Amino acid sequence: MMNRNRDMVWLAVIILIVSAAIWVITSPRFPVRLGLDLQGGLQVLLEADVPEDQVITPDAMNTVRQIVDRRVNAIGVTEPLVQVEGSRRILVELPGIEDPQEALSLIQETALLEFVDTGDYSLPEGLCIRTSLNDGPSRCEAEAPEGSEAPPIFPTVLTGAGLREAKAAGDQFGQYFVEFTLTDDGAKIFADHTRANLGKFLTIVLDKEVISSPTISAVIEGQGTVTGNFTLEEAQQLATKLQFGSLPVPLRIESTRQIGATLGEQSIEASIRAGAIGVMVVLLFMLIYYRLPGVLADIALIIYVLLSFAVFKAVGVTLTLPAITGFLLSTGMAVDANVLVFERIKEEMRKGAHLEDAIETGFSRAWNSIRDSNVATLVICFILWIFGRNFGAGAVEGFAVTLAIGVFISMFTAVLITRTLVRVTLGRNANRLQNRKGLLGLSTQQDKSTKSFVYHIVENRRRYFAFSAIMLGLGAAAMIASFIFTGSIMRVGVDFRSGTRFEVQFEEPVEENEIREVFANFGLTSPAVIALRGEGLENAWQIRGEFVSPEVAQSILDGLSEVAPLNKAASQVTSVSAAVGNEVTRAAIIAVLFSAVVILIYIVIVFRQVPNTFRYGSTAVLALLHDLFIILGFAALTGLVLGWEVDALFLTAVLTIAGFSLQDTIVLFDRMRENIARRPFEKIDLIANRSIVETIHRSLVTQLNAMFVMVAILLFGGLSIRPFIATLFFGLLLGTYSSIFIAVPLLVTWEERVTAKLRAAQA
Repeated sequence: MMNRNRDMVWLAVIILIVSAAIWVITSPRFPVRLGLDLQGGLQVLLEADVPEDQVITPDAMNTVRQIVDRRVNAIGVTEPLVQVEGSRRILVELPGIEDPQEALSLIQETALLEFVDTGDYSLPEGLCIRTSLNDGPSRCEAEAPEGSEAPPIFPTVLTGAGLREAKAAGDQFGQYFVEFTLTDDGAKIFADHTRANLGKFLTIVLDKEVISSPTISAVIEGQGTVTGNFTLEEAQQLATKLQFGSLPVPLRIESTRQIGATLGEQSIEASIRAGAIGVMVVLLFMLIYYRLPGVLADIALIIYVLLSFAVFKAVGVTLTLPAITGFLLSTGMAVDANVLVFERIKEEMRKGAHLEDAIETGFSRAWNSIRDSNVATLVICFILWIFGRNFGAGAVEGFAVTLAIGVFISMFTAVLITRTLVRVTLGRNANRLQNRKGLLGLSTQQDKSTKSFVYHIVENRRRYFAFSAIMLGLGAAAMIASFIFTGSIMRVGVDFRSGTRFEVQFEEPVEENEIREVFANFGLTSPAVIALRGEGLENAWQIRGEFVSPEVAQSILDGLSEVAPLNKAASQVTSVSAAVGNEVTRAAIIAVLFSAVVILIYIVIVFRQVPNTFRYGSTAVLALLHDLFIILGFAALTGLVLGWEVDALFLTAVLTIAGFSLQDTIVLFDRMRENIARRPFEKIDLIANRSIVETIHRSLVTQLNAMFVMVAILLFGGLSIRPFIATLFFGLLLGTYSSIFIAVPLLVTWEERVTAKLRAAQA
């Protein structure tokens, strides 16, 4: 008998947890953190501008991060993000920035200030010189001053490290300058030098470029000024650079992404609408299909949504559009654990078990599948997180984080919340519900029809292998055609190659040739210009071309605005250098291969008690490679027909598909493991067919729930993630197909051939 008091205690705990979640959700102490794609702003990926063989210590990169963080905070940006990516990169995200060029200049400058003894030389502003501090950065070629044949090396008296404070100031004549205060050591050095060199020139140099070359007219001890032909903005910017330190490592821009605020507003509205519709359909389906247990699953799903959102707010998860998509997808998949349990309960009741016993047995036997399949998804999330973290792919990282949190919480809700609700509601009324099978979602006729349909799957494996061969052939043909027409087996986006992508919206109609003329003025003679179509995309265009610097990109935007008024709040610019594009491509290939190896090892460990466990892992990996190749063909076809590009989110879709496909395969293999233990002398094809029969409902119901959410996002979500969702949709269908019709038949074929060879050898 169930422990009634224990169940009531757990019910009270659940109520307390839900109450805490609601408090976190409604409390202003935990604000929602929106990513750049939802609120607009600037994302910059910076890399150390030093030779690749030069070692950069973690301490140096952390110092760079702290300095950049102080600089962007000085701009007044709300909640900026500055973090180290990998060993040589810094990712900077500036929400709502109004002047991207000022921010880029401020972030990138090393601000190596030097006070240089130039003796009798009064150097003109802008001249580039050599100093005794020869390891500093230089933005120009050193020039010889007038009266000198070669650029001399001037001794550096003091650097910006001797500064304590710097601020912009002005006089009554409208001249702006920077006042500075020296440290104690800096003041002593400065005093000694100025005292010994009265009447000489002390030139102020920033990154080897002369700012000012004043005469030493008096002994300077603790305070001084930097003069030049500064505007107020230039003086403020220089003061900020000096105040917040010099970068120990020079930085170069590897990629930028500028997003208008209007795009974010549209994405939020579309995501909320799509999410609400998807979740409502899932709730309705569970209610209709499982009846009373479906009501309990719906309550658990609502609690799951509350807990997930509370965790997002409490730990400060940055919600991007892909992150929200990951959460919505996990919502559709969160019912999987409930489905596994309910199908097990129904199975026990068909065998004649009492409802109360069926509940306990159902939860106990479903746990292995729940645990193993969700751990596989967490492994994929971890690989995605590493990829996103190291390459500034915030969309990939956000998707991985929210999906992983969703998996953890779904396991928690299945083990504690659903179990408690089922025990309290069904267990306590087991005698009254025992014979009311319709109320429990049991249908004998449905079960018979399903069994007759799936019973001969393994025997008909040649048909499914032939169908897969046709799909593989079509995929190969699509990739060949893509290579002929685009020079690549898929239409590759800027994430995987060098380039800049503009997405702009004009306030009035323009012609394609007008856009091309603007790009031609900047030496870009063959950009790919595509008119965007869809709701809210009137007069919207996408232009892809060679990689250009942020300054040139801004100039192009200015040129486009001269053709017709430009809605800059609805515009987006993404630039990726060749180095990052090539590295991301390599990393993507490594991530996929590494996932396959990890999956093989994981399945071998999970099924270590089954004879010939390596065959289970190998067939699962073969089924995944089958899925991968067909998905590549799908990407090639959509690139040719719809112009969709393969980007970092495509990799996310591929690995997510691998995770969910692996879930299906593990559930099937887990049932085969159970049936092998029960019927050790039964033929492998009969065991395989029996396992498919016993798990087919779970596979179909789980995939249907995921499909409901994805269809809602496809129809009502943002356009920017439509290729991502379409790939996921196709891939999850493919994954379910391959788990049932490819992985299991492959395993049976392998087992039968090995058995036949052994028998032949013994004959």
